[in-house]
Amino acid sequence: MEYFIRRTGSPKDADIFQSGKLVARLEKENVLETVLRTEDGSKIFHFDPKVDGTISPFSSTVYDGARKAILKIKTNCFCHDNQIYMFKSLPEGKSMQHHLSGSKYICRLLNFPYHGLNEIDPETRERLSRHRGVDVGTLSGLGKLKHEVKIGDELSDIGLPLSAASYLLYSTG
Repeated sequence: MEYFIRRTGSPKDADIFQSGKLVARLEKENVLETVLRTEDGSKIFHFDPKVDGTISPFSSTVYDGARKAILKIKTNCFCHDNQIYMFKSLPEGKSMQHHLSGSKYICRLLNFPYHGLNEIDPETRERLSRHRGVDVGTLSGLGKLKHEVKIGDELSDIGLPLSAASYLLYSTG
């Protein structure tokens, strides 16, 4: 799945396209929150910069229309189907030079001893950039006027909110 996100006003206002077709819009809801509405009106997602009551960099909680948390991103990491994933990770077999390129990877961390975000201790969190993973997606145009996200099949069920969350994290900090 490929998503193209284009800023339309403030960093929290954007249009999201899939295969060249407008599929959803991000809109600032209040000072902290942003709402995502699909064009057909079938889905609404709310984005809150607080995770477990605390605001920290590159963190967000995504809620569905019933205000049930469906995705928590904490310091670039998120959990899906009992696996830990990380934005801006480095896939197995790639050299450190890839960190300098324009595209960044979304990786499922390999041989990672934790299965939940709250289990990760501070020392491990500091060393997360050393963990390698399986490439499951890419991000490019991070936080600029355009933002492109390619997501593999294992994350397709959260593709739209994950893409919007990555845009918000990198455009608003």
